[in-house]
Amino acid sequence: MNPAPARPSIPSPGALSLDEEFLRHPSLPGRLQDLIGACIAKKTGKPWDDPVVLDRIRAAIRAQKGEYWDQAGGKSISYRAGYRVLAYLAYQAPVAFVQFCHLLHDLAADGLLKDRMRVLDLGAGPGTASLAVIGSWRRLSPGDVQISAVERETENLEAYRFIVPAFASDNPRVRVADPIQADLQAIDPGDLPADVDLLVFGNVLNELREIPIGERGAIVGRCASVLAGDGAVIITEPADLENSVALRKLTGDLVRRGLSVYAPCTPVWSTACSPDRCWTFREAPPLTPPALMDLLSSSPDGYRYRNTDIKFSYAILRRDGRTRERFRVPGTEKALRLSKLQGHLKQRVNVVVARMSGDLGDRRMHVFKVCDGTPQKPVFAVVPDHHAAGARALLEGRYGEVLALENILVRFNPARDAYNLFFDRLARASRAEAGAGEGAGGSPPHRKRASAKGKGRRGAAK
Repeated sequence: MNPAPARPSIPSPGALSLDEEFLRHPSLPGRLQDLIGACIAKKTGKPWDDPVVLDRIRAAIRAQKGEYWDQAGGKSISYRAGYRVLAYLAYQAPVAFVQFCHLLHDLAADGLLKDRMRVLDLGAGPGTASLAVIGSWRRLSPGDVQISAVERETENLEAYRFIVPAFASDNPRVRVADPIQADLQAIDPGDLPADVDLLVFGNVLNELREIPIGERGAIVGRCASVLAGDGAVIITEPADLENSVALRKLTGDLVRRGLSVYAPCTPVWSTACSPDRCWTFREAPPLTPPALMDLLSSSPDGYRYRNTDIKFSYAILRRDGRTRERFRVPGTEKALRLSKLQGHLKQRVNVVVARMSGDLGDRRMHVFKVCDGTPQKPVFAVVPDHHAAGARALLEGRYGEVLALENILVRFNPARDAYNLFFDRLARASRAEAGAGEGAGGSPPHRKRASAKGKGRRGAAK
């Protein structure tokens, strides 16, 4: 007898609130910290807080950050390859864990988790994304989940097998399969689980920088062949300029291969974008340092080993064209595409944009990257704090939210080769609402017009 199809799982308001509270003040669960400490002890034969172990982890962190060892006095320090994994668990894994918890929370709030799910963690490393699934399932309780993983490096697999199943052991609704040892560039999709609901590439594709974007896209495309019809591909990368821009280029390649972007980007004009200069990343409240990170950063140069900022670039892709933000600019809307800003310098215009950054400015001048999928140059919304009242929807909006900006002044910043949309007392921002009853990713909704009164040319305010 075949089991009943999996159904959408909508977490209770209490579960979502619990998860939101965790994400406002994120920390690594105590049980997970204990397991990482036990993994270090098993690998080194010494307690995780042994001074020699801590010094070697610090050295491995410096090496991973591209620094050279200080060998003053002619004394070199050696350590086994396993310290690279321990350094990752101490320095990068905590923030990567929280980053992926944010994305799982968003999917839960969007109603995209199911009461039975399959998650495939590709290039899993020691299991950061897998651990985030386990942690989130404790708070959200959406249903049963089967976690599978693929990883090439033996040291990472050893850590994965030690930590991930043990972290899941007290939740009978979470099952962890033994990870597959394989290279992503050579793996046969036939060796992967079928009907996967979440296909995860967590901070791994940037490590393939020696191969062109198109070849990275081919890897994702091959692996995406195992997706369920309503499944999603989740790609995360560091927030730095090089990796963030590379992710947007990769996203464009994947769209050409038949996938569609669910988030964070929204094609408000129903057009494909050209992301050659698109640097956008998400920010969230910082991590409370785990005990191991605190101890590592107690040294005189402790700032080198403290990594608590939650900043990351991501893309969620699907096959069905569904998008998180449903709004599309109707044909009757008198709004200007950002690609046309050059012809409206020093004029007031009305635009519809997605907020694609946190506040990049300061308390006196708020700055947000915005996009509608059309600009060839970066575009920023600039809000002096004394005009913040009219920009409240922009200042308080979430990453990726679609907004209507009215009576906004167009300026050009030659130093940045970018356009600024400047707020003064006449400018206003509001949420661009999708029409009632419209399906996500469907035809353009009907809503209250976002344009200003008394417009002349299309998108320009008198």
